[in-house]
Amino acid sequence: MKQHFLRFTMGLLLLSTVFSACKKDNNTSAPVIQDEEQTLRSEAQQAISAQTNTVQTSGSAIADILTANDARGQQRNIVQIASGVPIFKALVAAVVKTNLAGVLASQELNATVFAPTDAAFAKLPAPFNNAANINAITNPAQIAALKSILLYHVLGTEVRRHQIARGRSSAVTLKPAGTANDNTIYFSNNFGLLLVNGNSLVLFADIDASNGIIHVIDDVLLPPSQTIAGIAIANPAFSSLVAALVKTNLAGVFTGAGDFTVFAPTDAAFAKLPAPFNNAANINAISNAGQIAALANILKYHVAGSRYFAWDLGILQPLTTLADAPNNKLITILGLDGGSVKGNGNRSFARIRPANILATNGVIQVVDQVLLP
Repeated sequence: MKQHFLRFTMGLLLLSTVFSACKKDNNTSAPVIQDEEQTLRSEAQQAISAQTNTVQTSGSAIADILTANDARGQQRNIVQIASGVPIFKALVAAVVKTNLAGVLASQELNATVFAPTDAAFAKLPAPFNNAANINAITNPAQIAALKSILLYHVLGTEVRRHQIARGRSSAVTLKPAGTANDNTIYFSNNFGLLLVNGNSLVLFADIDASNGIIHVIDDVLLPPSQTIAGIAIANPAFSSLVAALVKTNLAGVFTGAGDFTVFAPTDAAFAKLPAPFNNAANINAISNAGQIAALANILKYHVAGSRYFAWDLGILQPLTTLADAPNNKLITILGLDGGSVKGNGNRSFARIRPANILATNGVIQVVDQVLLP
């Protein structure tokens, strides 16, 4: 017992050079940190303003299109409304290709459809990127995948914009469940803007149909197919993170069911640390029990016990992690396709990019620094 305690203490002392250096820099550079906070706060407020303008501008244009095509009003079903509006050509082609037209036209449906525009479909790879290519699909596997994607956009009840709770919430779609949470969509309803799965912005809400409600979105929703661990293992940029998770016996936490947010440092982020924490090979070679225990707590400091998309992070909002209390808080700043996060022991904020990588058991936010308690 005494020998183990000594090894643990030695490990903490070896890591203390990282923490003490960061603390010293934080103490001597407080004005710099305050300047950075002000800059990031300003960026966040600009993002809110820019996206609000996007919704207002797009919403006005969509309203004009609906009026010009006489598509508003409860006398038409979901398919009839979509078919009569030129911005939904790819969506209608997909509905027809997957034989879902009858389902979505049914008067007994009473559904909510998050409807991607043609511009949203254009972001996908061929053959899913436009109506012509979708019409030409003959591969049964592609058609089946497209059907699952479409059903992932449909809720089995009518949900109006104002009925979606502020902050974070979720809803189960009509997509048949494959693995846990692969048929659930997640809402980020903050600052007057509604995003689905962190990336898809609701441009226009509450188009009434005779059998449901349509909300217009700017990104196609893609159901997750991998766990957090699976995504990290498949990405060579996370070799140090994977090595650290394996070394600390934490990898199994992210292979099964769950709801986590992982702020995932890249190999370039780990490379900024002193040896032996600076790369996968050195981490694999660690045998000191104290170093392993300290590394485990650092990894837990990168994990929250529920899903936070970038738009959920607030402005200088504290976020509780799985690390040992009381040193278990991160400070976060929201963004639409990114954001920022800072550990207590870091000199500056880490940038989140890319953001909102959806997994069956959570969401990954990629960061360019290792976060230090």
